[in-house]
Amino acid sequence: MTEVSEPSTKPDAPKSRLPFTRAAIVPLGLDLVCIVVFVALGKENHGVHRGVGWFVNVWWPLAVGLVVGALITRLYVTRDRWPLRLLAAIAITVVVGGPLRTLTGRSMYTVFTLVAFAMLTLLTFTWRLLRVAYHQVRAAG
Repeated sequence: MTEVSEPSTKPDAPKSRLPFTRAAIVPLGLDLVCIVVFVALGKENHGVHRGVGWFVNVWWPLAVGLVVGALITRLYVTRDRWPLRLLAAIAITVVVGGPLRTLTGRSMYTVFTLVAFAMLTLLTFTWRLLRVAYHQVRAAG
């Protein structure tokens, strides 16, 4: 006689509410640095000579938008289709950052939105492509 296994009544292991691992800390940090670089370039390009408060007021809406975009696209936890995920996360970053900008006294969507999208795309893709190239060179010998 063959045994029939009963379905397990044990609950599955609890899944993390936020699928975020320690391995995601470095990419998140580098993406946040990209926002810092973007704001710093804008500050120099526009000749803004205000203090740290101004810098933070420009930086934080984009930083919050990045976190929201990364969570929605699962940018830091899934490696498949990363270019598409990154592009979507950046789009969400500027879309979410727009309304948050109004809390700092700035207009919601302006040419800043297009510039932010273009520059953040360039900066975040650049460090990732450099990382890919580095790993390919190391693997080749």
